[in-house]
Amino acid sequence: MTKCLEIYPDEVFKKGQIDFTPIPVCSYNLELKDEKKLFSSAEFVTIYHDMIILRTFETVINELKLKGEYNGVKYNHAGPAHLSMGQEAAAVGQAFSLDADDHIFGSHRSHSEILAKGLSAIRKLDDAVLDKIMREFFGGSTLRVVEKCGCQDVKDLARHFLVYGAYAEIFARTTGFNKGWGGSMHCFFTPFGIYPNNAIVGGSGSVSPGAALFKRVNRQPGIVVCNIGDASFGCGPVWEGLMFAAMDQYRKLWDQSLGGGLPLLVNCFNNQYGMGGQTRGETMGYDMLARIGAGVNPEQMHAERINGYNPLAVVDAVKRKKEILLAGKGPVLLDVVTYRLGGHSPSDASSYRTKEELDRWIAADAIPAYHDKLVKGKVASAADLASLREGCQEMVFEMFKLAIDPEISPYETMESKFIETVTFSNRKVEKFADRTPETLQKLEDNEQYKRIQGKVRFAGADGKAVPAMKQYNFNDAVFEAMVHRYLIDPTMIAFGEENRDWGGAFACYRGLTELLPYHRLFNSPISEAGIVGAAVGYALEGGRVVCELMYCDFLGRAGDEVFNQLSKWQAMSGGIL
Repeated sequence: MTKCLEIYPDEVFKKGQIDFTPIPVCSYNLELKDEKKLFSSAEFVTIYHDMIILRTFETVINELKLKGEYNGVKYNHAGPAHLSMGQEAAAVGQAFSLDADDHIFGSHRSHSEILAKGLSAIRKLDDAVLDKIMREFFGGSTLRVVEKCGCQDVKDLARHFLVYGAYAEIFARTTGFNKGWGGSMHCFFTPFGIYPNNAIVGGSGSVSPGAALFKRVNRQPGIVVCNIGDASFGCGPVWEGLMFAAMDQYRKLWDQSLGGGLPLLVNCFNNQYGMGGQTRGETMGYDMLARIGAGVNPEQMHAERINGYNPLAVVDAVKRKKEILLAGKGPVLLDVVTYRLGGHSPSDASSYRTKEELDRWIAADAIPAYHDKLVKGKVASAADLASLREGCQEMVFEMFKLAIDPEISPYETMESKFIETVTFSNRKVEKFADRTPETLQKLEDNEQYKRIQGKVRFAGADGKAVPAMKQYNFNDAVFEAMVHRYLIDPTMIAFGEENRDWGGAFACYRGLTELLPYHRLFNSPISEAGIVGAAVGYALEGGRVVCELMYCDFLGRAGDEVFNQLSKWQAMSGGIL
């Protein structure tokens, strides 16, 4: 309880100063001879392979938007296209150190994040597991399209499955990863640890802490990655999410067997621009984004700025930060410096930057630079890499053609009733896990529960008035309903504004402090967007949560989380969530 955190005047008025530790900036300095001790030749080439897949995938979409065709195949893609060409090294480097148990939540510029994470998961998952995932996903409808492609083995089949499923989703086909209901900015595939991406700038900033909370409360393996852009750090919900993720109570008040701080990596793909506004020097004042970590907690979020054009530097940083998170010392902030070679979208003429600037970044492009590094270092020959590149481009092109074929990859029909099943599902889940719910006492020993049992529930039959203090009221009903579910569903938690000790503004939580351990009932910052966003993230991971905002007047401060996140994900996921 917070009563153990007593406040003393002589301590808070003590003279002193706040010291900050240096934040590393692009400090990776390994040479190829050192890297060869850490990576096999196959792993070096794998990184190049994945970057080519990502670049080719988005090049197709970019050409469709600009010219209406790619490689002679005409197609009118009417949907959005927020591309990340130029940022492939950052996405591939991140995914290299992640497993299927590590979950990523993405931005609106997320195609590369999806593909890189999927390709990494495919390499690490057992063939039997991969086969089962593909065959069971939507009854095998996505798999049936690609299993006739003459793939070499299960992992090759899974790579076709990944690229095709992503394209089919972007093109709104029923064989897509979310049956076409999510589209370009909401495409994801949870079996590979790819969780929802977000069309709202910084949307994952408030949602992902709840996903990390789920892992901590329910003792689940892995970490959670919040992928957002540099401009999103001007969004209130992102800051609220940081405050929620960095609460001291995880390490000071919770049972330490849970693991400590939230396993959340806040990963900024810092491409220098928020649409046309340049974050460094124009729309922000942080100079270097990693500096933000110094304002969040004494550990400065273990913040670091890294070269996102060097995939091996990103691999190194993510590996180190993951170890910090698994040790219970999170959250962590990574400022991954990169650059988008295209516009905010294909319709963007890049009038806000000079041709000379763009030419400099094209010259520094990570993919040809990495290619040259492998060739000069005799890791792979130019001929071998050319052959690999051609194979990747051919595979992506073939998956694109399958995804736009209306006979193979149909649209949802106007007569379809599917949307009704995911928008008005009317389903009930009794509990989300089978383990015994954690409590501090037996219900019958709880004083509040005993008081409520002595109240009059049905009054007036004998014509006599019942004193107000003896009447069973709405607060009592809320308490009993929550207790009932708490004792059935071990994933259920409640958090928000003054849940614990105080008992809530209307005393609905009174008595629960004595009944429940801290991680099942706790106070949060007064951050409505952060509270509701975390509740959404917790639920997306498969848990049950009651989030407390105290008064309906405060609901407006969580507008995006209520109207865009909470209300839409079941439908946009194609019924997966």
